[in-house]
Parts: sequence; structure tokens; C-alpha cells
Amino acid sequence: MLIFDEVQTGMGRTGKFFAYEWSGVVPDVMSVAKGFGGGFPIGACLASEKAARALGPGSHGSTFGGNPLAASAANAVLDVMLVPGFFDGVENVAEYFWQQLRSLAKKYPSIIEEVRGLGLLIGLKCVIENTKLVGKLQEHGLLAIGAGDNVVRFVPPLIIEESHVNEAMAILEKSLAELSKDMA
Repeated sequence: MLIFDEVQTGMGRTGKFFAYEWSGVVPDVMSVAKGFGGGFPIGACLASEKAARALGPGSHGSTFGGNPLAASAANAVLDVMLVPGFFDGVENVAEYFWQQLRSLAKKYPSIIEEVRGLGLLIGLKCVIENTKLVGKLQEHGLLAIGAGDNVVRFVPPLIIEESHVNEAMAILEKSLAELSKDMA
């Protein structure tokens, strides 16, 4: 049995409805949450018909699964996501975001080692301590978080537009320039 955890990668985050769609492999069981509720707490366990036969009532659960308000929120999210062209928009803005980030990584190789991730699940692998870049970004009004392996993580909303990317890139470039100057 193949089980995928798509809590962070699912619901369009990578530019496809589910991240597994990039691989061509289909799981038997999959967990989803976070993006499923568009910010409202919800969790779900999706299973193929064959796998679901092994899951009797009460054998699995979710802290935020199944209540009417969460289900209504998830339904509203799906109404937006399933509009034709929605994921094309996610992929387009993600590609633009990646182009901008790669350009900055080339300009500041002493700070950014690589840009990694998929779609709008983006990480900047840092040469310096990631906390320094996170702090500088926050100082200038851009929220980002550190992640494992010395990465600064960007996970913008799926409805982000190029104008928002441009705002973020201006702050990122200002922060990188200041850090670079401090290193000189």
C-alpha cells in the first residue's frame, strides 16, 4: 500500500491539484489538510476504494475532520480551485516567482546557494544562517520562515499575483543587499 502525505504539498501548492500528479504515481491513501480549508482548520484522509475497505468506522480520525463548518469551507475552496485555468494561473505566477528568485540567487551567491521546491512551495538554501535572512526580511515587512537544511521558506497564497511577487522581490533584494554589505 502506498500512502502519501499531501498536507503541505497538496491542494494546488505545487501547481497541480495534488503533488503526486507530477510523478504519475497514484497513492492508495493520502492525507490532506491546511490548503483544503483555505485557512480554516480541516483534515481528511482520502483512500482508493480498495484501501478504504480496510478503514472501518472509528479506525481513523482527524482533529479537524468532518465537521459541517470545515466541510463548507473546503467546499468553497474547491469551488475556486476547480475553475478551469486556476492551476494554470498558479503555475504561471510560480514560474515568474522562480525566475525572479533565480536572478537574485545569481546576484547574491554568497548568501543564496540555490532555489529549490516546486510551484509555490519555494525554499532558498542559504550560505549564511537562514535566521539572518529571515530576520532581515521581517525587518522590512516580508514574512518568511526558516526550514530545515538552512532554508528560507516561501509559501505564498495560491492567489498571489505578479505585483505581489514584485513587492516581495524588492524587499528580498533590499535585504540581500544589506546582508551582502554587512559581510563585506
